[in-house]
Amino acid sequence: MNKYAVDKHAMNIPWIESPFFYQLLDNSELTKKEKEQCIFYHEKGYLIIDLELDEGFVAEINNDVESTLSGGSFTDQKIYEYNDHSRLFELWKKSSAIRKLATNKKMMNTLRMLYDKEPFPFGTINFTNPTLQPLHSDTIHFNSYPAKWMVGTWIALEDCDASNGTLRMIPASHHWEEYDYHNMRIPHPDTRNNGEQLSYKEYDAFIEKLVIAKGAETISPDVKKGQAILWASNLLHGGTPVTDASLSRKSQAVHYFFKGCEKYYTPMFSEPMKNIYADKWCNSEYNILNYSGE
Repeated sequence: MNKYAVDKHAMNIPWIESPFFYQLLDNSELTKKEKEQCIFYHEKGYLIIDLELDEGFVAEINNDVESTLSGGSFTDQKIYEYNDHSRLFELWKKSSAIRKLATNKKMMNTLRMLYDKEPFPFGTINFTNPTLQPLHSDTIHFNSYPAKWMVGTWIALEDCDASNGTLRMIPASHHWEEYDYHNMRIPHPDTRNNGEQLSYKEYDAFIEKLVIAKGAETISPDVKKGQAILWASNLLHGGTPVTDASLSRKSQAVHYFFKGCEKYYTPMFSEPMKNIYADKWCNSEYNILNYSGE
């Protein structure tokens, strides 16, 4: 018997992206609904689920974000911003509500179903407005060894559609090749002045040309308050262009790794072929689930 058709862990890649996916699915004990979700995720690279968040809980998160902005004490990344609205990084360290959303039970259970491994959250980003961020793959920012054990999620904290900048995606682009600075021949950021910003701008330009070459089309699904989009690590996604960037688009992104990988690292500052890794702060044993302070 072909072990790759019956053992979800016979390969080092997630079973949801395995070339034997459909055989593995047939041999699984998932329910009909779960199988339908897995097929959609395998083929399209994303899934929309309803976290059924309490109104008061959503309000608490949005209030924590506004309080942080008015207080002026937060971490953003200006060199990666595309308008005047800051993206607030790692507020889970300050807000118990934001941290609770990162560990949402339904989200964690869905990730367990899709990947058949134990997920752990390692980073959050909170938004108040559209980002206008170009299409990109999370694999340039976060990756694992073995690869593909990373998931991005985006949770709407108010109704979001094309008018206020819902998430934009290219379905099935997670099947495309993974690109890093090395195979794009983009200089390592540390080798030139203002390298982090310059190298990433070149990455943006590469992805734009890649999408044109592929003749790919984007989608921008409407997402209701409390719904979440989950996507595979290599799926191209970004902000939906809007004519009025002052519109609010309250939302939270959470990124997850899965336990058991040898490395969790930042690709844009790494050179895996030289065994040089810019390790992330987290690992299987220490992450948002059990963080105890700096």
